[in-house]
Amino acid sequence: MNKILSQEEIDALLSTVSKGGPAEASHGDHRAVHVYDFKHPERISKEQIRTLRTIHDNFARLFATNLSSSLRTLVDVNLLSIDQVTFSEYTMSLSVPSALYTLRLKALEGKGILEIAPQFLLYVVDRMLGGFGETNSEAREITVIEQNVVSKMMQTIIQLLNEVWSQVHLLDANLEGFESDPQFIQIARASESLAIIFFEIRIKGTAYTMNFGIPYFVLEPILSKLSAQSIIALAGRRDKDTAPTSVRERVLATKLPLRVLLAETVISVRDFIDLQPDDLVQLDHRTSQPLPIIVGEKLKFLGSGGQVGRHRAVKVLRPISPEEEIIYE
Repeated sequence: MNKILSQEEIDALLSTVSKGGPAEASHGDHRAVHVYDFKHPERISKEQIRTLRTIHDNFARLFATNLSSSLRTLVDVNLLSIDQVTFSEYTMSLSVPSALYTLRLKALEGKGILEIAPQFLLYVVDRMLGGFGETNSEAREITVIEQNVVSKMMQTIIQLLNEVWSQVHLLDANLEGFESDPQFIQIARASESLAIIFFEIRIKGTAYTMNFGIPYFVLEPILSKLSAQSIIALAGRRDKDTAPTSVRERVLATKLPLRVLLAETVISVRDFIDLQPDDLVQLDHRTSQPLPIIVGEKLKFLGSGGQVGRHRAVKVLRPISPEEEIIYE
């Protein structure tokens, strides 16, 4: 049986319509409305994003240590943000030429993408070939020879990604290919969501960009592992293992000058001025005596001179004793 409205209810409805406001239900059922963007769905929760941030914070620290050692200069690598975008939007945001590396993620049965600023790769090439590093070079396509020069660094990046991800789930990433044009990269459907991790590489006041992208369907099977428990485990493991390892790697990567003192003597200024070709200078060091090996500014070892192939070399015989250190100083 249909409900018959009373005169008071009819008047209330008419007054609401005349004011242009929505009619309220008589039982007062109010529900919260949440905005949902179907074009940019957030398919990865904030908790899982925090775990991804913890993983790649560890990667940034390890990568900065490795770069500082290999490039012989101070390098900072910082994680900027983690965003969720569609694959088509990501490729359209990339410039041409780019430096795009496709990674095969064997353990996740999918592919990832690593994009690095071409200017940074050109800087690395210049440093590895003995240059001072040009920080103002314009972006251009990376040649095959330059790709081979930076291949060792790329293998290091992949190794570090595998290492930090192994604390949550095996990644087993391998380098699959390189492209300079984004339209030739296809690791997911155009509408598929990607988790993009953005990094900043800062060298001598110049910032370079790098980002690592993983499609949602690749991450979906392991999303349950990106939980609060994973964050706690990662934090505890980082405090106990990663920090000491990072300090040890920094110490081992430190470079010290090493000199071998072949011989020395003292002559007068007049004798030095009168030196002529084929003159003999008598030295204070006998050929049968060991050679002092100086590390930094300290005498640390004794050795003997020789030759390895076409190179002159010194063989370390033994470390010096405290008494010998006093005598030589």
